[in-house]
Amino acid sequence: MKLKQYSLSYISEQFITYHDEFKQLYILTYEILSKLEVDFLEMEIERALATTTFVTIIDKNFIFLNNYILAIFCKRQIEQVTDKQVHCIYVNNNESPEFHRLEIIFYELINILNRAIRYQENLNYYNIHQELKTALTTKQCQYLFNLNSYTILLFCRHMNIHKKTYDNARNESKKSEKYNA
Repeated sequence: MKLKQYSLSYISEQFITYHDEFKQLYILTYEILSKLEVDFLEMEIERALATTTFVTIIDKNFIFLNNYILAIFCKRQIEQVTDKQVHCIYVNNNESPEFHRLEIIFYELINILNRAIRYQENLNYYNIHQELKTALTTKQCQYLFNLNSYTILLFCRHMNIHKKTYDNARNESKKSEKYNA
């Protein structure tokens, strides 16, 4: 393993590979990031830049082994930070440590959701839970939680909220649906 430094503009020009099995989680992450306010995104970019990032390059594909949020930011090519430097640990493919990518992707997404929901009023716990339930397959839920689905109580634990807060968000969402219909 070697420590390397890349600029965001260099990384964003590379072909960043995503694992097909987690495609729905990437899509959900991208959709949620597109709903976030610019100042919150800037804070998240800084947080992602400060995180140790493990990368490998296989057949000219730049593969993030963690810090998927940064990978998504790179593909969005946010102009205001392309001059920033990313400190990466380059992992040679044949000496690659075991990375549980599903866990890493999922919990990175949970962490950013947790901060985003508290930061922005237009994000709703109920709606986010529904989107996560749709994105996660039964096989992924089995692997992550030993359950067949992503339950409300587990979601509440991940978000560090009471079920009553979730119920209030659900009621608010249902009222909003009736109002918009």
